[in-house]
Amino acid sequence: MDPQQLSDVKRALGRLLAGWRSRRGLTQDDVARLVHSTRSTVANVERGRQVVDRVFWAQCESLLRADGRLISGYDEYRSLEVRYQREKAEAARRARWGAVVDPQVIAEANLPAGAQDRGMPVVPVVEVAGGTVVGGAVDGAYVGLQRAVMFAAREISEHAMNAGAKAVSDHSVEQLRDDVVALAQGFGLLTPAAAVHETLRVRALAAEALQRTGRPHQQQELYLVVAQAAALLASASAYLSLWTSAMQYARAADTYGEIIGHSGVRAYARGMQATVAYWTGRYDDAVRYASAAVEIAPPGVARVRAHSVLARAWAYRGATDKVREALTAADAARSHDGSDVLHDVIGGEFGFTASQQARCASTAWLQASSPQEATVAATTALRLAVGQDATPWSTVEGESRVDLATCQLFDGRLDAAQETLAPLWSIPPEWRRTGLLRRLERVQQLLSSTRWHHVPEARQLADQATSFAAARPAPPALPSA
Repeated sequence: MDPQQLSDVKRALGRLLAGWRSRRGLTQDDVARLVHSTRSTVANVERGRQVVDRVFWAQCESLLRADGRLISGYDEYRSLEVRYQREKAEAARRARWGAVVDPQVIAEANLPAGAQDRGMPVVPVVEVAGGTVVGGAVDGAYVGLQRAVMFAAREISEHAMNAGAKAVSDHSVEQLRDDVVALAQGFGLLTPAAAVHETLRVRALAAEALQRTGRPHQQQELYLVVAQAAALLASASAYLSLWTSAMQYARAADTYGEIIGHSGVRAYARGMQATVAYWTGRYDDAVRYASAAVEIAPPGVARVRAHSVLARAWAYRGATDKVREALTAADAARSHDGSDVLHDVIGGEFGFTASQQARCASTAWLQASSPQEATVAATTALRLAVGQDATPWSTVEGESRVDLATCQLFDGRLDAAQETLAPLWSIPPEWRRTGLLRRLERVQQLLSSTRWHHVPEARQLADQATSFAAARPAPPALPSA
C-alpha cells in the first residue's frame, strides 16, 4: 500500500471531524473540554497530524451526533493502518531473507580454513523430511553426534516457537489496558448504548488475547482488563434497566477479581450487585451484597462507595439507625487516602466523588422517610455536581435535582420543585438513565396524591415527568457474560 493513501485517509478523517464540529456550532476548545482532551490535540486531529485512540472518536461521535460516520471513519483508518504495517513488515522480511544461499556452501563455509586442502571430509548435505540437514553418507561417531544435536536443536526450536505462539505482544496488552482506562474515565461522556458498544469491543479483544497467551504476567493484566470491562458493562446495563445482564456482568467481574486477588474489583462488583438487588426489590440480598462489599473494600474511595451503597440497601429495609451508621462510616472513609487502581487511580466510572456520595445519602434518607436530612444532602449534592461535573448531561446533577424536588414537594413547595426540575426536561432521551427515571417515579407518586389533585400546575408537572420517561429509547440486546 502506498503510504500516501494512508495519509490521505487520515486527513479526510480530520476534515470529517471539523465538519461535524462546525455543524454543531462548537469550537475546538469546546470539543476538547467535553471529551477531556486538549485544544491542540483536536486541532492536530482535524489537520490530519494525529488520530488518537478509539475512545476519543466514540466520545466525539456521541457529542456531535454524527450518525456513526466518525467512528466508522476511524475504524476504516485503523484497518488500513494495520494493512500498511503488515505490508511494510513483509517487505522488510523479504529484503533481508530474499537471497537463498546453497546449503552446501553454508556447510563448506563452516569448515576451518584450508580443511579441504588437508583432506578433512566435507559433511555432505542431504534432504530429509522436514528440511535440509547435515550428515548422511559420512561414517563416524562425530557425524552421528552432530546429527543428534541438530535434531535436538530443531525440536527445541519448534517447542520455543510453539510456546511463543501462546503469547501476545506486551504492546497489545498495554493498549488494551490503556483502552479500558480511557473508557472508564470517559464513561460519563458516552450514552449508555455507546458505552456498551465500546466496552464490549475491549472485552472481546481482551478475552481473545487471554486465550492466546500462556504468560502469567500477561494473563494477570488481561484478567484485570476483562474484570474492568465486565464491571463497566454491569454499570451500563443498570443504567439501561437491563437487570439480568447487569447482575451477570457484576458476578463475572467479581469472579475475575477473585481469580487475580483484586479486592478493588470485587468491592465494585459486589456494590453493583447490591444496586441491582435493591432496584429489583430484593432488599435482603442488597444488604448482603453491600455488606460483602464493605468487608473486602480497600481503604479510600472503594470504602466510601461500599458504605454509601450499604446505606441505600438499609434504607429499603427501613432501618434508619443502620442508614445513619453506614453514612457516618462513609464520611469517615473519605478522610483516608487509598491506592486502589480502580477507585483511587483510574477513577471516572470507578470513582465516587463527594457529589455522588451526597446524592447517595439524599436518596437513602428519602427512602428512610427523613426528608429534612434528605434536603440537606440533596442540596449539597447539587451544589457540588454543578461545580465539579463537566459531563454534558450529568447523572449526579439530574438525580440530585429530582431528590431535592421530592423534598420540596414533601414541604408543599410546588413552585420550588418546578424550578428545580426545569433543567431536567432538556436532557436528550438517550441520556435518561435508570437512576434518574426511578427517582422521578417518586415525584409522580407524590403529585398523584389527594393533596395535589385540584392543582393544575401539579398535573402539568406530573405529565411532564410521564412524557420524559416515556421518550427513553429501547435498550440494546446484550450478549451473556
